[in-house]
Amino acid sequence: MTTVNTGAPDAADEPTGQHAPATAARSATPARPSRAARIRRGIGMAAVIAVGAGTIGLGTGVSPAVAERAPAHAGWDGSRYWFKNSQGQWRWTTHYSVYLARTGGAKSTAKSSSSSSSKSSNGGIKQGWDGSRYWFKNSKGEWRWTSHYDIYLQRTGGSSSGSSGSSGSPGGSQVAEDRDVETAVEYALAQLGKPFRTAGNGPDGYDCSGLVQQSFRRGGISLPRVANDQYAATTPIKASQLRRGDLLFWSPDGTARGIQHVAIYLGNNQYVEAARPGTLIRISGISSGYYPAYMGRP
Repeated sequence: MTTVNTGAPDAADEPTGQHAPATAARSATPARPSRAARIRRGIGMAAVIAVGAGTIGLGTGVSPAVAERAPAHAGWDGSRYWFKNSQGQWRWTTHYSVYLARTGGAKSTAKSSSSSSSKSSNGGIKQGWDGSRYWFKNSKGEWRWTSHYDIYLQRTGGSSSGSSGSSGSPGGSQVAEDRDVETAVEYALAQLGKPFRTAGNGPDGYDCSGLVQQSFRRGGISLPRVANDQYAATTPIKASQLRRGDLLFWSPDGTARGIQHVAIYLGNNQYVEAARPGTLIRISGISSGYYPAYMGRP
């Protein structure tokens, strides 16, 4: 017959599975626990302490968040909207509508003169390109943004900027003379922020020649896959002839065969590129320290 330990005084002793002698149960001096029982009891107590410590400490296993530095004032700081909650604590959001809801419509607590009231009421935003995205107002007068130039043009009725003398497109350049080329440029700009990927053809990442090939394919222009072959497929031009949509090529050894990098020119000495592993697709500026060896027009 199987004996089960119920914890009662006359139950079986756990290490042996045998009943303890009746005389032992009636003894005035309790029997010393066996060594194995003492070890098990110690392990159990340690586990309880460890669990209790975890409960009193983090509980969920999530480390405390690092506090951010408080802003100088409420409103737009270039990347987010700051405001104070009902307890006077600083909070932020990237959504303008949420910011307005939390501040009761107040755009900024900073005092401003009448000459700068327009900028303050916009939370510091201006229509057009801010270096990372296109800003515009929707039909309700609320600020919205997109990284797609064609969408920006649709939402603004083709207007590149809300202020005269400037352009909402990166580089401050006008639309390319050839509409197919402009389509290629717009596609390349829509990829800003995506990662460089070796041999990448998109849509999640690109290398330099992959970005160029896929961009011009959207404009109906066929180009080879490799940078030096892409140069061979273009019409060579001089720096004085550069216009939006032309291609820039870099060659470590200075030869056309040695071309290893290509980018799309935007105008105003700027270009869009997938630079190298570890970077994001970005807009860069032509500099004397890193000047393209060749230039070509698709």
